[in-house]
Amino acid sequence: MTFSSIVRKNFIYNVRKYMSLYFVNTLIVAILFMFGSLLFNSDVYRQVGTTTLYEVIKSALMGVVLFSIVFITYSNISFMKYRGKEFGMYITLGMTTKDLTRLLFLEQAGILIISLVTGLVSGGVFSKLFYMGLNQMLIINPIRFEFSVNSLLLSSGIFLLIFICNFIFNILYIRKTSIIDVLNSSRKKGVGKSNLMLGMIAMVVFVVSAYLLPKVLLKQVFQNQSYMFILFLVLTLICPYIIFGTLIVVIKSVMKLFKKTYNNNLIVLSNLSHRFLAYKSTLYIVSILIAGAIFFIGMFYSMYATSRDNNDMENPFDIMFVETNQLNMMNAGEVEQILKEQGNTIEQNSTLEFIELPQFRDNKGAMVLWDDRTCIISESLFNQHMGTQYELKADQALESRLHAENMKHEIPTTFISVMNTEKLDAQFQESMSKEGLVQALAQYPYVEYPSQHITIINLPFINFSDLAGGYYGTALVVDDQVYDQWKAEIRQEQIKKFHLIKGDINEQGYQSLVNALRERNGFEMDDLKPIYKEGEFKRKLESNGTIFFIVLFLGALFAIASGVVLFHKVLSDIEDQKESLYSLQRMGVTSKELKNIISKELAITFFFPTLFGLGLGLYYFYVLFSNRPNVLDVVGKASIVALIFLVLQIIFYFVSRRKYFSELGKSL
Repeated sequence: MTFSSIVRKNFIYNVRKYMSLYFVNTLIVAILFMFGSLLFNSDVYRQVGTTTLYEVIKSALMGVVLFSIVFITYSNISFMKYRGKEFGMYITLGMTTKDLTRLLFLEQAGILIISLVTGLVSGGVFSKLFYMGLNQMLIINPIRFEFSVNSLLLSSGIFLLIFICNFIFNILYIRKTSIIDVLNSSRKKGVGKSNLMLGMIAMVVFVVSAYLLPKVLLKQVFQNQSYMFILFLVLTLICPYIIFGTLIVVIKSVMKLFKKTYNNNLIVLSNLSHRFLAYKSTLYIVSILIAGAIFFIGMFYSMYATSRDNNDMENPFDIMFVETNQLNMMNAGEVEQILKEQGNTIEQNSTLEFIELPQFRDNKGAMVLWDDRTCIISESLFNQHMGTQYELKADQALESRLHAENMKHEIPTTFISVMNTEKLDAQFQESMSKEGLVQALAQYPYVEYPSQHITIINLPFINFSDLAGGYYGTALVVDDQVYDQWKAEIRQEQIKKFHLIKGDINEQGYQSLVNALRERNGFEMDDLKPIYKEGEFKRKLESNGTIFFIVLFLGALFAIASGVVLFHKVLSDIEDQKESLYSLQRMGVTSKELKNIISKELAITFFFPTLFGLGLGLYYFYVLFSNRPNVLDVVGKASIVALIFLVLQIIFYFVSRRKYFSELGKSL
């Protein structure tokens, strides 16, 4: 028999074994091509090339590249170990390591070419579908699909690099492994002693860390010790690995109390206990992958699903714009007339005067320029606007915010200086002591607000805006007398006014108002362009939808990876399972009983890490959003993703079980 015939017959005989490796490689090439097409798309770069969204796309691509390296390498190592007995037979029959290297090269080169071609074709097809789905969410600026040579080179280059590194590893694996090691590689199991005490300690540490993690984030414990958050986060990630190693033993000990149940599952428990180290690693890896999938997909799905609610919270008014002594000068009557001419209904049309002054805050003992244009409102104007009845003293203030938070904040000692922001020279840009700031402000009137005299309130008093014309979303409410004194001493340019409109406002009405203000100003003024609530919602929906679609693929990668890890685990155990089945059959165990035993073992392998991973992913999701008052509602949105994933995992379990029974064949 010639070498070429051996290669041909070996490939035909093992073609089913190569399918998993082919599927993994094709999937990675397709995903790399899809993300590359998004990164190099001219429409994407024109729309978001200078924004943080483009950084999200680049970061996602880097995540996919790192995932591809780890995932393909893991699949390759598992595949090599699975073929250990086959390699041992070849070496026993006289094949040299050089022959095995040639054999591996021809096999993997074939898989490489086929995977690369089908991966690029699949990537092109799914990219087209990806953009079709994405454009359903991009209401304002749809993105066309473009075939990019850069995307082709990127996906092919990364895949080839991974292939070369894995092939070098395979050569080293064959050359440095003895015949006995190669023959036994597929039979080696994780055997070791379980340290029950260590497992119990790990469980206690895990529970305590999980309890304290959100409290540290909300600064309820370990304040000003941010490293404790990292410590507890790492512990919640590491402890499960130790817990998994002893959990089977703990379950076995507990089930001994229930003799009937224990006796009915004795073989399953004994088998799992014997191989607990191998299962520990597999269960841990799968759990982390599933947790990652749920965390990423759930996070951005909930952001997309709550776009309307978040927009309503940030924009309580349908239109808001800022009037200065030079720009957007229009009275409330004119605004209302312009909107009504376009068929709009006005429910509220009010103005709210404010002034802008520099604010200095105590930051860990040093006074820093916190905001050079702090929005300041008098208590009477604020009370009239919001229907409240606050009464403040000269050294008291309210910090009004749009967003409520679970974290308890304390505003540090604050100085408000009556000065022109243009006079904030270099000395004010640097941190200084409190005495130094007082000395620097000697020629400017100022008021000091001690920390205990500033109260945080959460009221929807204006719309959120973060344009070059100013940041609006918080305001300092002060005593009327103090406000009037400051107003009398500052320039007219620092006295401004919010125009706040509620009603049934359509796009035509908004554009008419923008055009009227443009004519009044004499030029386009984007920095003080009116904030349109419905327009902001469309932008949020588009941005969140784009990110959700991107991260959906990242999460899908983690989900697919968890399935492939389990598949390799099932596949690599088949030969050992056959030997175990033969022994059980000689003991009189029927085929039906064998299938029942295998089903239970596979169910534990599939659903234990699935349920733990889903819980861990939702927990991290809860921690991330724990500062929101509606955190449970947001977690509820993510739970929908977890439920869908669980259903898919159930389907995958039955498919894998059928495949497993098919591989066992006559052994059953």
